[in-house]
Amino acid sequence: MNDGCLIESRREERVLQLFRLLNPGLEKRKETAKRQLLFAVPRVVAVSPQMRLVEDNPSSLSLLDIYKLRCSKTNVDHDAPIARYYEKLTAIQDRKSQVTHKDLCDVLRDVQTYMVPRSMLKEWASSTFQDATDYWTFRKSMTLHLALLCFAQYCLHLSFLRPEMLQIAQDSGHLHSAYFRFDMSDSTGNLHNSDDSHQCNVSFRLTPNLCEFITKVGIESVLSAAMIAASRCFMQPNFKVEGLLRAVVRDEMIVWHKKRHDENNYQNGGGGGEKTNPPPDIASNQLVSLVDNAVTWIMKRIQGLA
Repeated sequence: MNDGCLIESRREERVLQLFRLLNPGLEKRKETAKRQLLFAVPRVVAVSPQMRLVEDNPSSLSLLDIYKLRCSKTNVDHDAPIARYYEKLTAIQDRKSQVTHKDLCDVLRDVQTYMVPRSMLKEWASSTFQDATDYWTFRKSMTLHLALLCFAQYCLHLSFLRPEMLQIAQDSGHLHSAYFRFDMSDSTGNLHNSDDSHQCNVSFRLTPNLCEFITKVGIESVLSAAMIAASRCFMQPNFKVEGLLRAVVRDEMIVWHKKRHDENNYQNGGGGGEKTNPPPDIASNQLVSLVDNAVTWIMKRIQGLA
């Protein structure tokens, strides 16, 4: 991978490092071990400041790849839903009307009815795993790993898990998410959604196709039970989860402080090419306060889910 921004790629690696540190706790707890709950973490080797080697599973593919495979089989242009979206918007604007929420819902419903059915992911899995046992095993493994990613996104205050971030390993059903980072405020350094009043209505990722594939029974049993089992595992004091969080979040706060100092220098006229002074270290009391707040909010969500 060629990374344009060194700081952002290191932030992503920090989250992967945290997942690796949390895996031993999942292996030692009965409820998580019997479900084989483990974060799928690819190995990453930094080659240079702008390049890194990332472990890749040859059998992995994204939801977009699955959609394009279906389009190639049915001889349909994969850009057709985008074209339909803009056609609808153009027709509304030609009438000199404002685009309303209902109009957007109609476009979505139209695309789901005629172009991207809710059963597309399920049909791909059925054709790929024709044996019933293989299909059941793949579906359960994928559901359990999705539950772990949903748990991580919600409890660890990570950036929203978008469908394009998911990579599905066909040989194991493991899910890996790219570009996961701590969701922080650029101005204060605090984690976003730290206050209960600002929590989003849906704190985990489920698309219509994922719902259809996992099934309602799977969502209400396997998915939710796995999320609760993971949270109860990390509430165990002997796993010292708070200590792991402090170590990782501390590095995140130090990088945030340096980045903010660089941006302030640039806005104040220091971006003209002249040499600027290195950023001062963040004050100890400020660093301790930021880390304590972040860890408290994370543990509060884990406890609430448990």
